[in-house]
Amino acid sequence: MNVELTYKEVWQTLNALDLSKYHDKKGNFTYLSWTDAWQILMEQYPFATYEFMPETYEANGTVMSHCIVRIGNLERYMWLPCMDNRNNSLTNPTTRQIQDSRMRCMVKCLAMFGLANYIFRGEDLPDAAKDEAEAAVVKEEEPTPDQYRFVSDTGSVIGTYIDEAMFMKDALINFLNTTDTGGEPTKEQILLYEANKDEIKKASESANKKDQTAYTQLIEKYESIPEETDEQGKQSD
Repeated sequence: MNVELTYKEVWQTLNALDLSKYHDKKGNFTYLSWTDAWQILMEQYPFATYEFMPETYEANGTVMSHCIVRIGNLERYMWLPCMDNRNNSLTNPTTRQIQDSRMRCMVKCLAMFGLANYIFRGEDLPDAAKDEAEAAVVKEEEPTPDQYRFVSDTGSVIGTYIDEAMFMKDALINFLNTTDTGGEPTKEQILLYEANKDEIKKASESANKKDQTAYTQLIEKYESIPEETDEQGKQSD
């Protein structure tokens, strides 16, 4: 439906509505249910539509929802972090929590058109207590960074691993396994071991009992290999 509207006209219409009977109170926060918000919008602009954009995932595990609302020829875009009931960001949220975040984001997008925008008043003001609480949540659930790197003999990174088990399974067994070479490492494998032996020994010290045994066997196998003699060097001695 082609309807020519202005942002001012829509703002004046939606902002003038008394929505107090639709308010929900949770703790210190006032909410407007997305079902009520959308019903009110449909009563005024039944041709309005909305669209959710793909979530963005931050390195610390938090997630941002994105929504576009279109009313005729007008369009507003808004974003909202996936939050808990204290309005602190969630890390690694569930699909239900993301779903809730999307609908809250839609309500916030409607507020940009003037619908119950007062509900979000003050959310962007500095709040030391809120910042500290959110920092604690993020720190508590922050994903473990990559701890180990497996590199080629030239130093280029082949893979990164978050724990000793993954390091052993995905890197050491795949690259340093001698089952197919009759139990004897190839020259290429020896070079790989030499490039990674400090990382391997570090992982061995932190590994659980089962993995530590595998690390120990691997280290003993490669450390027992005699160094190749440089024939030219012998002649020069």
